[in-house]
Amino acid sequence: MRFHIDVPKSKTKDVADEKRCCIFCGRELSGRSDKKFCDDNCRNNYGYQHNKYNNDVVNKINKSLLYNRNILKSITKCRRKIVKKQMLVDNDFDFDMMTGVRKTHKQQEYKLLYDYAYRCVNDEDVLVIRWC
Repeated sequence: MRFHIDVPKSKTKDVADEKRCCIFCGRELSGRSDKKFCDDNCRNNYGYQHNKYNNDVVNKINKSLLYNRNILKSITKCRRKIVKKQMLVDNDFDFDMMTGVRKTHKQQEYKLLYDYAYRCVNDEDVLVIRWC
């Protein structure tokens, strides 16, 4: 007795006949079967466009943080200085933008901007220090 088993035809031929295209520019690909881009330029451009929104958001935040830091740096020539809060407001300082918050052992809360920190001493004055 002989058994006959139907073996499906190999799909490799169908895949080989199918044209593969670059996912960025649409040109036909040749070479490796898992290749997605025709060259490094298309790969880089795809990555740039794919991540552009995220990079724009991060760059906008970093720009605001650095702007605040530079304000603190420009008014603090020594290690610590008390300045008027209005002076910061006049320079468009954004009190909501900071890189961190720290409490000292005396439970004083400092808002950090990279290597600078500040805390409100009272309603009118702000203590700015170089946080190293």
